[in-house]
This record gives sequence, structure tokens and C-alpha cells, in this order.
Amino acid sequence: MSEPLVSIIIPTYNRPELLERACNTAYQQSYNNIEIIVVDDNSPTDYSEVLSSLEPLKIKYIKRDINGGGSAARNTGIDIAKGEFIAFLDDDDLWHEKKIEKQIASLSEKVMASHCGYELSSSGVKRIEKKSLITLTDLCVNNKLASTTGLLCCTKILKRMKFDESLNRAQDWDLYLRIAKETDFAYVQEALYTYDDGDHERMSNRFAQLSIAEYRVKLGMLKKHKEILNKDAYEYHVAELILPSLKKRKDKLSVLKFCAEEIGIFKTLYYLNQLCLASLQKRNLLRS
Repeated sequence: MSEPLVSIIIPTYNRPELLERACNTAYQQSYNNIEIIVVDDNSPTDYSEVLSSLEPLKIKYIKRDINGGGSAARNTGIDIAKGEFIAFLDDDDLWHEKKIEKQIASLSEKVMASHCGYELSSSGVKRIEKKSLITLTDLCVNNKLASTTGLLCCTKILKRMKFDESLNRAQDWDLYLRIAKETDFAYVQEALYTYDDGDHERMSNRFAQLSIAEYRVKLGMLKKHKEILNKDAYEYHVAELILPSLKKRKDKLSVLKFCAEEIGIFKTLYYLNQLCLASLQKRNLLRS
């Protein structure tokens, strides 16, 4: 039986030096029937030199007219993909050689999406789920599938659903929840990609600069799926988003009030206490 064509979509913005590395890990896959689509999200940086070096790979390079963010860039790639399946690769991540081969093998007539474990570039720590099948019920608790760099999915599903460009965060989890309403995810229990977690600004530092109105925007994905998310999970993720930046904010009471409006005063105090305990434990570990 012939191998189905897999379209590999690589969104990029202002990082030509990383793009070359990413494209090479896509090209060097043990699975041969692929097309590589690079979507440049209107970078001001010149990509001509790296594109010249990648010419032997016969990459399809698309430059968007406006900068729309990662979701918009991925959707552009979905629109032009010709493969039966689509896989995504962030330009700062790396695939292991047999990623596509193993994910295609994990699919069946009833399971038309696949994901996999990964390792962190900063530490080499591997993160692998304990289940070989991830369902909507699993995803209603947490985003167990992590980055879209691990996603491979039937093109017909993605062309209908696409990424929600209106969301400010957790666009991957949002997409997974919608896909899971149609098909479960086969999960390859191996670290098949390396996730670049180095040199990124801490989320709590970034969120400390946000206004309450901007926090509301950040909650968009959680609110969108509030009716299907596990109640405890919803409250936990709201608290996890809002409370860690408290120690860096001057308007602490406003932030606490906002959190209480979203999940209630008792749950806000509960998660605040958990956060304080975790901070104390970390401090004690550093002293010992």
C-alpha cells in the first residue's frame, strides 16, 4: 500500500537561522512521502539566504501579507496543503527521525489524529503520557497533548476546523478539544520531538504587565469551552493563569477580586494557599 502524502507546515517569524535547522529535520524523516510548506508570517527579516540553501529540499515558501500570529500562519498552510494528513513543526523545535513514520503507523480507520511525547531542549527531560489513546474526556481535564509540533491529523478535519485566530493563548488545546469531538488521538509513547523551552520569558513575568481587561482576553479559550471542561480543571486553570503574577503586581486586590469573580472567593483563597505552600517548599529545597 502506498504511503499517504503528509504536508508538513512550518510557521516562521523573524528566525531564518532556526528555520534551516527545522526544515532539515523534516526533510530527514524516515517517512518519504512528504511536502514541506514554510509560512512566513510577514517577517521583516530577509529569508533569501536561508531559502537559497534550502532549495534542494523543494520547499513551498509562502509569505503572508500581514503579520497574524502563529494560528493565522498555520491556517495559511492548511489552506494550501495537498497531503492526506498534516503535521506541524514550530521553527524552533526539532523532530526525531521516525516521528512521522511512527505516527502514521499509529492511526486506524477510526482514529485519524496522532500525537506523541517530547523532550525539553533545556534539560533533556522527557514528557510522555501514560495512555496510548487520548480522548475528549482526557482533554477536558488538561492539555495532555502539549505543542502542535507533536500533532499529525487528517487534512479533511483540519480544513474544516482550523486554528481559532481570535484566541490569545491555548490555541492548541482549543483545537485538540474540537478534534476530539470527532476522533480520539492515537498517542505514540515516545519522545519524538525536542521542544525548545530555553530563553523564553517566564509567563508570570509577562502576565504581571497585563491589565484586567487583558486577563479577560487570556481567559478566552477556557471560557469558550467552559461547558465541557471538568469544573475543577476549569477553576484550576483560571487560578494558574491569574495568581502566579500576584507577587509582581501593585494592584493585588484588583487581581484577587477578578479571580474571585471568575471562580469564587473560596477557590481563589484555596489556590492562593497552594501557591504559597509550593513557593515555601521550593525555598526550603534551595536552602537544604
